[in-house]
Amino acid sequence: MSRAAIPAESRSESLPVVVYKLLRDAIVDRLRRMEANSLVTNFLLLAAFHFPFPDFAVRMLVTFVLNTLVYFINDFIDVEIDLAAENKDHRKALYIQRHKKTAFALIVCLSASLILSTLFYSRSVCFGVILALWVIFLYTDYFKNMPFLDVFGCFVWGVAMAWAAIPDFSAQGVRLILLIGLFTACFEIVQCVKDYEFDKKFQLRTTPIVIGIPKAFWLLRALLVAASLYAVFVLGFKLGFLLLLPIFFRTDQRMEIYWMKLRVVFGVVWLALMVRQFLGSAG
Repeated sequence: MSRAAIPAESRSESLPVVVYKLLRDAIVDRLRRMEANSLVTNFLLLAAFHFPFPDFAVRMLVTFVLNTLVYFINDFIDVEIDLAAENKDHRKALYIQRHKKTAFALIVCLSASLILSTLFYSRSVCFGVILALWVIFLYTDYFKNMPFLDVFGCFVWGVAMAWAAIPDFSAQGVRLILLIGLFTACFEIVQCVKDYEFDKKFQLRTTPIVIGIPKAFWLLRALLVAASLYAVFVLGFKLGFLLLLPIFFRTDQRMEIYWMKLRVVFGVVWLALMVRQFLGSAG
């Protein structure tokens, strides 16, 4: 793109303004598409474990910054793919492309700052941050183009994003967020089915492309059964059987609607589980 094609206001923007717009676009886009699920998930976890307000505030801040950072890393690595996609925000991708050096420096500085600051606060939270950053780089650069590893990568990512909201290296906390990992793996399959035509056009090798959409839905059903059994028999939560409901959802409907129905079922089960944890912790 020529310099003349870049708006004058973009060329004259100060560094703080560029940084603000880069990060703002990353998180606002996900909030608009209701993809920043760990903000709500972690809020409920922190409440369920009765964190005192200072720790609650710090861990929610870490959650917000980490969400913003990992989505920005994803956008940075995928900028060329996003520019070629008809359903993506080209304005956001063009802005990253115009400020690529600043964007890269921002990723390095923000990642280092988040790791160092959480290390002084809590080694457990720091571990979760490092795990989330490691997974997002691997997923965006490698896993999402490798069948089955794309789903597994999202499982690990879901666990990592929730890690900051559990008591330090808590066994009960880990048991709970493993369920979040299963939820995230389910969402990944639905997202890949939704993006099937686009991914196929760009010769990506996601799980639905390699094994086909019908088998991908069978994999999703297997994960739903696993999540239900895990909730009932490992977490001792009888309402976990509700996680079997999406098995009966029609698979020929729009994936946006299917995704929303899945989100409702997962949300109801998670909320009920957090209420039980809250009351149990209080007792």
